[in-house]
Amino acid sequence: MINFSDEAILKGLKEKHADSIHFLYREYFPLAKSIVEKNSGSYEDAEDVFQDGIIVLYQKILSGPLTLNCSLKTFFFSICRNIWMQRLDRKWRLLYQDDLVSESIEDYDAIPIEINEEKLEKTRLYQLYFLSLPADCQKILKMFLSKATLKEISECMGFKNVHYAKTRKYLCKNMLRKKILKDPRYKMFLHYE
Repeated sequence: MINFSDEAILKGLKEKHADSIHFLYREYFPLAKSIVEKNSGSYEDAEDVFQDGIIVLYQKILSGPLTLNCSLKTFFFSICRNIWMQRLDRKWRLLYQDDLVSESIEDYDAIPIEINEEKLEKTRLYQLYFLSLPADCQKILKMFLSKATLKEISECMGFKNVHYAKTRKYLCKNMLRKKILKDPRYKMFLHYE
C-alpha cells in the first residue's frame, strides 16, 4: 500500500496521475461517506459528494498555488461537509420554505471554503456530455481550450488546412452545446422569474 504526502497528492491530482486519485478514493472516501451518512444521506449521495469534492479540490489546484493551513485530509473533509450541508439546506428549504437553523460542527467551521453548488452542477453536466463526444472532437476541444492555434490543431489532427480545422472546431463545439441544451437539468440554470 502506497502512502502519499499532501504535496504529492496535490501534484498527482494536478498532473492527473492515477495513483494519486486511487489513493484519494481509498483514504478519503470514508470521510465523505461518514459526513453524508451521519446527516441523513445515502451511499450514493456520498459518492456524489466525494466526486464533487474532487472537482472542487482540482479546480482550486488549477486556479493557483494552494496554501493549506491544515492537513489535506481536514481540508477535503471541510469541502465535502460544505457541499453536503449546502445540499441539505437547499433540500430543506425546498421542502419547508422556512428559515432553518443548521447545526455546525465546530472543529471544521474555522476553515472557510466557498463552494458554488450551481458551478459544480454545470461542471458535472459539461463533463458528462464532453465525454460522450467522439474522440476526435474531444481532442480538438481540449486543444482549443488549452489555447492551441487553429494551425496547431490542423497540423496535430492531420487536417488539410486551417479553415477545415475551424469548421471542425465549430461543429464539435456546437454538438456539445446541443447535447447540453437538450438535457432537462440545463433548465435549472436558466433564471427566469
